[in-house]
Amino acid sequence: MNQELIERLFEHVKLSLDFSYCPYSKFAVGACVLCEDGKTFVYGANVENASYGAGVCAERVAITKAVSMGRKRFMALGVMSDKGRVTPCGICRQVIREFSKDIDIFLFNPDGTFQTKSIAELLPDSFGPEDLE
Repeated sequence: MNQELIERLFEHVKLSLDFSYCPYSKFAVGACVLCEDGKTFVYGANVENASYGAGVCAERVAITKAVSMGRKRFMALGVMSDKGRVTPCGICRQVIREFSKDIDIFLFNPDGTFQTKSIAELLPDSFGPEDLE
């Protein structure tokens, strides 16, 4: 990915933080997914619930928005918390893997620096749709 796309992804992730609903944890997370066709799905934000298990992570919100709009092929996902760098949880890693074996995951810091991981690094020896064929 080129620097311009990475900067756009970071700006969208940062913007997404403002839409977090986190009255219990006070831990806002924003995410953005970049589709292979260049379309970005912004405003992936964590949404907590008084029944804690009913909450949903920012990464899954972004991916679900993209999938519900007909996109299923992703090249990058960016994520960040208002406290700094964060990595996707186990459920999010599996959801990411559902749609892409080859995706760059950008773990951003508030200053724009980042670490990049592949889904294979975050979810080694994974299970995906092809395993059900």
